[in-house]
Amino acid sequence: MIPTSQALVPLLPERQAALQAIAAVERAQQRGARLARHPYAAAFMKQLSGGSRISVQALNRIRGIYLRPRVKRAPLPEWESALDIFLSTAGEVCPLPLPGELAATLFPEAVFRRSERAAHAAQKRAGHAQRRERQAEDYRARQLENRIRQAETELAFRTPETLREWFEAWCDCVPEYDLRNMIATWSRRFPSLTGLETLLPYAPDAACDVAGEIYRRAQHMNPDQHVMNRWVVPNKLTARNVLSADTEKMATVCVSRQETYDILFPNGKHGAEK
Repeated sequence: MIPTSQALVPLLPERQAALQAIAAVERAQQRGARLARHPYAAAFMKQLSGGSRISVQALNRIRGIYLRPRVKRAPLPEWESALDIFLSTAGEVCPLPLPGELAATLFPEAVFRRSERAAHAAQKRAGHAQRRERQAEDYRARQLENRIRQAETELAFRTPETLREWFEAWCDCVPEYDLRNMIATWSRRFPSLTGLETLLPYAPDAACDVAGEIYRRAQHMNPDQHVMNRWVVPNKLTARNVLSADTEKMATVCVSRQETYDILFPNGKHGAEK
């Protein structure tokens, strides 16, 4: 048995009248015939009830519309105008006072198209929201990775005496786990920090406790240990080294200029003799 949705002849008389009315108006437009003020509504009423004039009895024949004769309602011209717009758009626009479910009765394909468009728009918005969330998450991950790398770089040039300043600057920007791992890795280069229980791999102490313990130990170190701590730091560039390097570079440039002058003027004469 053929399903109702695939039937060639509509089972509802009002749907059949709506399709025939649209076809009749389109044929009249192609012929160039003169049309009424509301051609679609007039053709629909003629197909449905035999007369082109709208009435309460004719409207009540449409499924989904029920008007009582003596009940306050919208004027019939408004019903006619709304019905004409509804039929001319094939159910895409359903103005008042027509009921909203009338499109599902006369033009179910229009309701299906609207639902498909709405579902596609919702899926598109959800995809955009997920993409923005992924981009924001990736951005936050990159920012955190940059902060961790910057903190590691600054920690490499710190001594136990200056660790407290570094920790106060980064404790709110870097996670606790990364802070503790960075301090544990950094502390292995200093012989004066060997034996600290807070630096053991499975010690339960937080990063702030580890930094505090290192700071307290640094306060009781002797001068030799302080000197050793400064030598362990990889930064050995001083102002004197920079000055020596610049002086050597300038001297090399001067020697090169003198050699060039000697090659061009071997006799020490500058310019041609007159």
